[in-house]
Amino acid sequence: MPDEPDPPRKVYGFKARDFKRDNAPASVEPPLPTAKELAMLAGTSPVDPSRRKAAPTAKASDPNDVYTVLRENRASAAKHGLNEVEIKKIKSRRKRDFWLVLVGGNLAIIGAVVLTSINVVTVIFGLAGLIVFSLSVSWIMWQVMDRY
Repeated sequence: MPDEPDPPRKVYGFKARDFKRDNAPASVEPPLPTAKELAMLAGTSPVDPSRRKAAPTAKASDPNDVYTVLRENRASAAKHGLNEVEIKKIKSRRKRDFWLVLVGGNLAIIGAVVLTSINVVTVIFGLAGLIVFSLSVSWIMWQVMDRY
């Protein structure tokens, strides 16, 4: 049976689009003025800084002056004692929790050894449990204390 030729490859692509402008200008308007032309209209020269107008300064009786309002707020806070900072010593409960977990866990291991039949194997396993438990709790708490 002879091989059939492969069909031609399909070519995918976008077709050409025609765009219609909806907001075409009704009349030809002059172009917008440039920054240089606006500066000349305002009476200043963008090149000569000596001809620029000075920025207006705040009036003394202006109730909306930011610096006056801030000064009044700071004076009021100082008058009522809100600027005083009190540093309180916060007791950490980590040491207490460490000792409770360490002593409680060791007592639980010793109690399990005592409640089972006391022989050499249980005593050795109990000692190994005490050592592993104490080292792991100490290492975990040291890692926690190191981060905070």
